[in-house]
Amino acid sequence: MTTDELRWFLTLAETEHVTDAAAVLRIAQPTLSRALQRLERELGAQLFDRDGQRLRLNDCGRVFRRHARRALDELDAAQDRIATLLTPGQDTLCLAFLHSLGGWLIPELLGAYRRQAPDARFTLHQDAATPVLALLQDGTADAVVTSPRPADPQTGWLALRDEPLLLAVPVGHPLAARDSVRLTELAHERFVIMRPALGLRQVTCEIFHRAGVAADVVAESGEITTIKGLVASGIGVAVVPAGDGGPPPAGIRLVPLADPDAFRTIGLAWRHDRPATAAGRRFRAFANHYARTGATGPEPMPQAPAGDVPGAMG
Repeated sequence: MTTDELRWFLTLAETEHVTDAAAVLRIAQPTLSRALQRLERELGAQLFDRDGQRLRLNDCGRVFRRHARRALDELDAAQDRIATLLTPGQDTLCLAFLHSLGGWLIPELLGAYRRQAPDARFTLHQDAATPVLALLQDGTADAVVTSPRPADPQTGWLALRDEPLLLAVPVGHPLAARDSVRLTELAHERFVIMRPALGLRQVTCEIFHRAGVAADVVAESGEITTIKGLVASGIGVAVVPAGDGGPPPAGIRLVPLADPDAFRTIGLAWRHDRPATAAGRRFRAFANHYARTGATGPEPMPQAPAGDVPGAMG
């Protein structure tokens, strides 16, 4: 299969109509139909259920769409990285981070970094904890912002901040008016929780275990926004990160957890067993300054060391 066929498939998956997709792509309709047939033959599965020219993405198509998007993202990232190598004057940082950090911490970090390094450029990857660490492992990312701390001894770690965890409850819930609540008070609640492979699930399970609480899980999701929506619908309660501290969505109340370990540590991770790029070293030096001072303003950025960042763990 070719990259054109992948891009054409994604357009078909969006429009679910051969004629409309061909018009968007500015190619002949028979050309698009033949490309889809070749793709399905190669995969050994139909990707759409057909009703004349109308298409409905099926289960196989949804799986392939997810991986096709990821493959094209990786190819685009590779082109960006190669362009950077061919243009040494550009300072491009390839950074991967958790979905839940994209709305607040990452913009804060990168905005502050670029004020101090105006020529900096970024290639960004946003995913769950396991995929972002895989990007670090295979050299795609210079560094990742994640939680919890990776267990691999070849992964360096610099703690950036502790983010409080809160209890999300529906507005009419008996705990909604409380100023705080302890985990031991939640033994009879039903929980909406992150899927097992995600970093926040690991952190949540650890604090439940230490509190001696066995969570009754009624639903799992990979998105915090979805979890909050399910809480608002009355399905259950959830432990969620505080984020930027803004007001909660309609229908829920965020109650602080009184347990002293009710937080997750967010940090910057990199590989010890691979030489750091110049952009990676500069960003780690900035992150070390940020972690120590909380500074996000235009102070002069410290010089990047040739080796690992002083004060960083692991």
